[in-house]
Amino acid sequence: MIRYGYILLVLFILFSFFACASKSKELKAVNATDKIQNPTSFEQLTFKSEGKTVFEDEGKFILIEGSKCAQRSNGEETATVLQWLELPSYVDSGTVILNGWDLRFLHGDREINSMRADITHSKVVKNEGSTFLVFEAQGKLDDQNRKDAYEFCVFYTGFGYRSVHFDAAIEDDYNGVEVSTLQNKNQGALATLENVGSRGTLKGNAAIAIIPRGFDFQFDDTFECEWRFPPCKWGDRADYRLLQVAYNLSQSSASPSLDGSLHWATQTVFKDNSTRTYQVKTRAAMIRGSSVKLHADFLALNPRAGKTTDTCRKNVDGVVRTHTFRINDLPFDYAVPLLTGWDLSYECEHQRVQRAGIWLHNIRFDPDSNSLEYKVSSIFRDKDGAPSFNAAQRITVLGLNRIRSPIQNRAPVNIRIREY
Repeated sequence: MIRYGYILLVLFILFSFFACASKSKELKAVNATDKIQNPTSFEQLTFKSEGKTVFEDEGKFILIEGSKCAQRSNGEETATVLQWLELPSYVDSGTVILNGWDLRFLHGDREINSMRADITHSKVVKNEGSTFLVFEAQGKLDDQNRKDAYEFCVFYTGFGYRSVHFDAAIEDDYNGVEVSTLQNKNQGALATLENVGSRGTLKGNAAIAIIPRGFDFQFDDTFECEWRFPPCKWGDRADYRLLQVAYNLSQSSASPSLDGSLHWATQTVFKDNSTRTYQVKTRAAMIRGSSVKLHADFLALNPRAGKTTDTCRKNVDGVVRTHTFRINDLPFDYAVPLLTGWDLSYECEHQRVQRAGIWLHNIRFDPDSNSLEYKVSSIFRDKDGAPSFNAAQRITVLGLNRIRSPIQNRAPVNIRIREY
């Protein structure tokens, strides 16, 4: 018990420096109709290390997945999850991936001003024989008035390894690389955020993989007056129904360009039937080295227009959909799936939102057959679930190969013994 108390103290000191850590708040009792808990970051730490080990090569590599939810009584408060995963003592390097999110209003559906799912910090902490992967995730869902209770669930995949077996270094792990832009409606609905690394970042046969960490969408705060009581104010924030919300992180290649620089881009869509001005932020981390490999899928984002009568069925299908995928014969010692793209849209036209989300889960890696299996679930609905929704995803497989020793790489030698 003393050991866990010491660990808890270390984690509290560590995350007290996070810029977005939650302020202490009074706990509220859960009520089936209205009140919900508002735990602080520190109060979410427990003695139980959460997450499920889905694969481990003891002494070399471990893969963990899990999820955690937090509720807030109104949209003015950011939902914060502070999570820690206990890792084997051999792990000295590791990170976490945002592999899904689920946002929902607790009471009915609403028009939307902003949506966010973001892993803001991540760090591997070693102390007195114990190793932890600690990270902070933040989510938000609100309309114009920010008065509605909501829930944020983060779905994560963490992996750790003993670095002596790999040529792989994790970059920008603590804060990630954040990029933001204001997408003007005159530019269209598809925003593109480009990232260019400095010359000489990659050398030799090193490769790089970009790790998704989060997004933050918000319609621009233009004045909007709605018929309601009390009357609207000049400072009211704009909210709209949603037709489509989408995200796609892509890199041109795992290999560096001729000057050793790297490049990746993130494209997003956040719109109703029309095209609106919106702000977008994205976050990512990186892993690079000769052990890093990629198996990339493809997803093209096409902003949808308004109502399309020829494809509008208005059927009721407001339930979570789950599909299983399998990839065989991967040329990697270890494989980690990354949810690098997704596209959610209503079938007919824009609607209010009660729940939206997409997440990767139930990972299975078989090193004997070099196969990877996983499930992807999605939901996008208003309060009555009609019309139905469309969902697409892009999965990039991060491959890690162990360093081969000169003895392993040497061709066998046939020795003849002379007989006398």
